[in-house]
Amino acid sequence: MNPSPAARPLILVVDNSRAVTGALNAMRHATGPLREEFAFEYVLPTGSTGRAVLEQDGYRVHELPFVEISRRKGDLLRYGPMLLLNGWRLHQLAWRQKAQVVHLNDFYNLTGYVAKALSFGRLRVVTHVRFLPQSLIQPLARTWKWLGETVADRVLCVSQAVRRYFSPEGNVQVVFDPIPGPERHPAPVPPLQRPAGPVQLLYLSNYIQGKGQDLALRAFAQAYAHNPQLRLTFVGGDMGLAKNREFREQLEAAVRAQSLTGAVTFGGFVTDVEQVIKQADILLNFSESESFSLTCLDALYYGTPLIASDCGGPAELFENGQSGLLVPNRDVPAMAAAIGQLAADPALRQQFSEAGRAYVRQKFRPAATFGQLAQVYRDVLRQA
Repeated sequence: MNPSPAARPLILVVDNSRAVTGALNAMRHATGPLREEFAFEYVLPTGSTGRAVLEQDGYRVHELPFVEISRRKGDLLRYGPMLLLNGWRLHQLAWRQKAQVVHLNDFYNLTGYVAKALSFGRLRVVTHVRFLPQSLIQPLARTWKWLGETVADRVLCVSQAVRRYFSPEGNVQVVFDPIPGPERHPAPVPPLQRPAGPVQLLYLSNYIQGKGQDLALRAFAQAYAHNPQLRLTFVGGDMGLAKNREFREQLEAAVRAQSLTGAVTFGGFVTDVEQVIKQADILLNFSESESFSLTCLDALYYGTPLIASDCGGPAELFENGQSGLLVPNRDVPAMAAAIGQLAADPALRQQFSEAGRAYVRQKFRPAATFGQLAQVYRDVLRQA
């Protein structure tokens, strides 16, 4: 028998996303199936465009003026005072809403620890690590690691690649992100062969330096020289940040400089990820550092053949050569060769499509994903 709405424990999910990101979507996918047992409310940065998506899902959303550590002097000066102030605000919010758990969906958001201290330890804190701490400035990463292992009631890692950064013992465990919900655009089983013509490559990621669009463009140019039937589409948002807009502009300038405007196109943020993935023949992800990669998981789940870089978590999502191709990190010639190989072999794309769909449905089944998250909540609530 499910608890009544009033009896469900309330969990405040704190997320630093100023736009819709893979981290935010992964958390949505995880909390959605658990709403009969737990109540969830989200806390986002003031003005985040993620608010509309969460409210459409039926979540109550609160906002706090989070300040992140950055190279800007103003942010550095404000960080300490705003951390204390937002920690107090989060503590007050938890007290008003009668929340029992704060789930920090960002390893570097420390407001939950301040809120726990102000509650004299009564408020439980779960910390999610969704990026590779190994790739960060180590004095900061080691500080966040110590806080997670010492103050948090549980630290959740999205992959074994992330888990290896932490101590072998203690309150740290792996909880995989779940596969997406039911498909809205079902693919034929077996998938139909696409008609002869251009091979459509998709790069689905926000325009952020380090996400690999520049590597993909260089690899595509090499592959295109041998196969002019290739087409590449970049899709993603800039999250409202000037540095991301500048990165996209640099990519567009490179396309013009190489006379690739007829073969490479750029799109903005999309809400129907499933549709855009299924319209592609191959999905590329050449990020330089990924703890998990929801985009890679989506491609495998929806049956679009995947080529990904060996940059952390993606290597754990599929079997290289069986359900996708894994290429060395930052190795443009290897990326170009993989594109050429898969584009020229429809039968291999068919094999990857079927094998990828089967593999992720088994590995990322409920018991290993949101079912495990539910058990984490039960365990920490028993400690309250």
